[in-house]
Amino acid sequence: MDRIKLKVFGLSYSSISQTGAYALILAEENDAFRIPIIIGVAEAQSIAIQMEHLHSRRPLTHDLMKSLADNLGVVLEEVYIYHWESGIFYSELRFRNGEKFLKIDSRTSDAVALALRYNCPIYIAASVVTKTAIPISDLAAGEFSGQKSVEAEEPETTEYNFTIEELTHLLDEAVKNEDYESASRFRDMLKARKGE
Repeated sequence: MDRIKLKVFGLSYSSISQTGAYALILAEENDAFRIPIIIGVAEAQSIAIQMEHLHSRRPLTHDLMKSLADNLGVVLEEVYIYHWESGIFYSELRFRNGEKFLKIDSRTSDAVALALRYNCPIYIAASVVTKTAIPISDLAAGEFSGQKSVEAEEPETTEYNFTIEELTHLLDEAVKNEDYESASRFRDMLKARKGE
């Protein structure tokens, strides 16, 4: 079983897919290729919040799942993307509960959101890489380049997923952590939400 370790490279707003979709960009550890996966807004929001080291006032679905697993003594050991067919990636969560190991089928977007929360490795089958990877040498200048990117369009699509109180809290946390880029994004989201 040939497996390749991946890292989360970033998120990008997807203009080629259905409205409100994002591309989750996974990369090989040595940056030899990129794998774009189209995901929904909620999953993109959950991944972005974890990548930016932010916390919502109330737990998101993936936070809730981690909390439940932690309380049951179950640990996510790794995520494995094992198959791709008709544009759909198939993944499994590989958990450990003491001496027992569990494999649970998962959407890849949910698996990545949980992997970020557990800080566990993400692997992909070599056969899936062959079908889906975009070599760095083939990428157009600027496409999927640079460090993690949450596109500027994100605030317009996510401001209504937070309450005003949650946005205020996120803004306060960003300022407290001197993360002024995130703070300005949350400020703009608050203004849009309040109709300013």
